Amino acid sequence: MRGRVRTVANVTVKGPILKRLPRKLDVLEGENAVLLVETLEAGVEGRWSRDGEELPVICQSSSGHMHALVLPGVTREDAGEVTFSLGNSRTTTLLRVKCEVPRTPVSAEMFKGHRNTVLLTWKPPDPAPETPFIYRLERQEVGSEDWIQCFSIEKAGAVEVPGDCVPSEGDYRFRICTVSGHGRSPHVVFHGSAHLVPTARLVAGLEDVQVYDGEDAVFSLDLSTIIQGTWFLNGEELKSNEPEGQVEPGALRYRMEQKGLQHRLILHAVKHQDSGALVGFSCPGVQDSAALTIQEPGAYPEPQDKVSLTFTTSDRVVLTCELSRVDFPATWYKDGQKVEESELLMVKMDGRKHRLILPEAKVQDSGEFECRTEGVSAFFGVTVQDPPVHIVEPREHVFVHAITSECVMLACEVDREDAPVCWYKDGQEVEESDFVVLENEGPHRRLVLPATQPSDGGEFQCVAGDERAYFTVTITDVSSWIVYPSGKVYVAAVRLERVVLTCELCRPWAEVRWTKDGEEVVESPALLLQKEDTVRRLVLPAVQLEDSGEYLCDIDDESASFTLTVTESYQSQDSSNNNPELCVLLKKPKTRRLWSRFPPWRRTAGTE
Repeated sequence: MRGRVRTVANVTVKGPILKRLPRKLDVLEGENAVLLVETLEAGVEGRWSRDGEELPVICQSSSGHMHALVLPGVTREDAGEVTFSLGNSRTTTLLRVKCEVPRTPVSAEMFKGHRNTVLLTWKPPDPAPETPFIYRLERQEVGSEDWIQCFSIEKAGAVEVPGDCVPSEGDYRFRICTVSGHGRSPHVVFHGSAHLVPTARLVAGLEDVQVYDGEDAVFSLDLSTIIQGTWFLNGEELKSNEPEGQVEPGALRYRMEQKGLQHRLILHAVKHQDSGALVGFSCPGVQDSAALTIQEPGAYPEPQDKVSLTFTTSDRVVLTCELSRVDFPATWYKDGQKVEESELLMVKMDGRKHRLILPEAKVQDSGEFECRTEGVSAFFGVTVQDPPVHIVEPREHVFVHAITSECVMLACEVDREDAPVCWYKDGQEVEESDFVVLENEGPHRRLVLPATQPSDGGEFQCVAGDERAYFTVTITDVSSWIVYPSGKVYVAAVRLERVVLTCELCRPWAEVRWTKDGEEVVESPALLLQKEDTVRRLVLPAVQLEDSGEYLCDIDDESASFTLTVTESYQSQDSSNNNPELCVLLKKPKTRRLWSRFPPWRRTAGTE
């Protein structure tokens, strides 16, 4: 890239300055920019300036009527409005410095020789970018569409990815790209996938459980990551492929549950002989245990005591009151009103024990319950809460980059379909409108910006209970859709030759419209319209004389212009003609091309 020279064609006009500068000039960073003007009189001294500031004399030269400005190895700081002044006459061009996107790394390979780790190797792009750059490694769980950044690496070579780098157990794919101040290269994907298991830590461990005879015993723990585990009862592993089962026929029944980070084991209707049972849980990095105790009659609360109990929705609630006399009647009340039995509330009496049972507790079951007999009462304060909400995805900060008018979707997955969430932008709660759409679909919560503007950028949060997911949205205002060509292109061809007109855009999804002499073209076997990533082409497989004319590639208010001239045979070019564009005739076997002012490395429109 270094040492290239970008020259410009001049326009002949009347006045002290005969040949003026073009309206604008695009130069790649690191190239040499050369600006030329011609004056009416020889030997006069003009003045070169950029954005109103005079340029150093060392960059200027003149010979006779010609005046030149040479800017070697331009950088982005050299961009601006360059002006040549002579007396009261002046000519100006807009110098734009464009950056070259880094190339893709090569020789990417994956090795799975170590347990719960994967070794990734690659080599730097050839040639390597001349500006400072890093490698960005990303992961994707198989079956998901999202890529999440893992590491930023300064040197090429190898990196080992352990299981602790993933949020949950699964099969993962990896890809890598080169990132510099000029942009990001295309990604290269490592072949294959690797099964990784994160090392969990205990957030809330198992606790000893005390229940009465016939009640359910619930053991639960919370882990730091989503991972499968194994439950044990008295040292015997419980089968994980049967969520509901029995230790042996006629013995204790159990049910295992996993919701996000929480694991639960429920022992149904435990008996007195189950007292002292040891419950254990094991997974990579975690081992924990707790004991089951069946309370004796002397452990029941006295009738004068008030017991406060907290449950989670869908839990089985059993309130037990033991009287001093067998088979003596008692009445249950809730918030002062006598309760009525139903499928959702049952009252049972067994000897001295009176029980009120809620098979599946709901939030509205919260309140004060009273067991009353002959002026003596036992009180129970019951609180039923929804289980804590956990965010399943994303587990890391998400960065979103888009351009104006693009649709941006922020997605958050929770562990319960009925879990409420709130969206915030820059600390303020987001309300739905024509410009912001909030979607709920099962466990998925989405914030959609249908047509983004620069003001839509900011810090977004999805808040679910005590957990938050963070998103940073950056919206870039696109000032120009067309990357190439930056000026008018002249193409000459001989009848029956193949002609290709090429236009490069800044975004692959952008739509263009091709016209010829002001009328939209229609695709046919004699005229093909092609679309490949950011490149749009108009192809004339066998050009005819009537195909001559002015072709435009339009998008929004921008156009790329091509002037096609078709002849029966090539005519010799008179170097002294008054054509304002500098034309060069290139001849190769079976291929002829006539080009305008564009340098060789940017010539993509022509005949084949």
